[in-house]
Amino acid sequence: MDVLGKRVSIVMCTYNGERHLREQLDSVLNQTYGLHEIIIQDDGSTDGTMAIVEEYAARNSIIKPCVNKGGRGVNANFFSAMALATGDYIAICDQDDIWEPDKIRLQMEAIGGKLLCTCRSVPFSNDSGISLNYDRRCPNYGLFRLLFSSLPGHTLLFRRELLNLFPHKGEIFNRTYYDVILSITAAAYDSIVMVDRELVHQRRCATSDTYIVPDKRRERSAANGAYILWWAVCNYGRMKKYIAWHFRPRLDFLRAIKSDSRVCRDGVRLLECECSGGLLPLLRMVRLFVKYRHTLFYTYEPDPVALLRSLLYPLMQAYNYRYLLERGQPLD
Repeated sequence: MDVLGKRVSIVMCTYNGERHLREQLDSVLNQTYGLHEIIIQDDGSTDGTMAIVEEYAARNSIIKPCVNKGGRGVNANFFSAMALATGDYIAICDQDDIWEPDKIRLQMEAIGGKLLCTCRSVPFSNDSGISLNYDRRCPNYGLFRLLFSSLPGHTLLFRRELLNLFPHKGEIFNRTYYDVILSITAAAYDSIVMVDRELVHQRRCATSDTYIVPDKRRERSAANGAYILWWAVCNYGRMKKYIAWHFRPRLDFLRAIKSDSRVCRDGVRLLECECSGGLLPLLRMVRLFVKYRHTLFYTYEPDPVALLRSLLYPLMQAYNYRYLLERGQPLD
């Protein structure tokens, strides 16, 4: 499907971003693919963010500034800004990254008939003490991977109709970010493609909502693997209720998506197991993990490594949600 020439809307949400905003706006305006519009919606900045936006808008008619009347937060800000887009395709943009000039062109060339296109982003930082770990292997982006992770929002370009393929209410909107919701929806239709090039330079800031201090135990080593397995075996029983609390909104969300793909049906079965106790759901989970073992983990791994990891993953995943236990998360 030839989509070149279709209208692309850029959606950027800002909040106190004056420090790096000019650099990002320059990289967006320097795209080699002609842009239909750049929607910039501010969530109540108290610095000079809007003054910069208005300065750029005065010189570039495709920039459309918007200001929320009250702070909405990340999800409500982005989804309401996306609803304003009039292009055939929407690309998400963070306020402090830097785009390669051909980002949009390459993604539009790649998306074809798919709903969503992602790309690589490479981290950088001007802050001291920030971890810049970067895995150069090509990542997986199938549904079974994205039920446990997400595609970075700043890498996403998608057909506007994707916004009509999921319910716009539900507990998932209170539990996770917009990029998870978009990614899961596209993956449920088995409709994601990736440009395997570094098209976004992702600025890492310690004050960012999404910055998480890396867990040294997650680094790949036999010692860390043994520790995580030991921790999971010792704590799986009490972690199960936290796992169910985490996955129940995703189960409700995936059930509401009207995809008839096999991977979507299997995804629902997996989440039903995650939300249930007992031996039988655990065994069913193992079977599904084995089936999707080559797309479950961050990158493709050949057997027997992939097989062994998939057999152990139903237990070892408990380690991922220990933060809920540590912070005393109230379960409802």
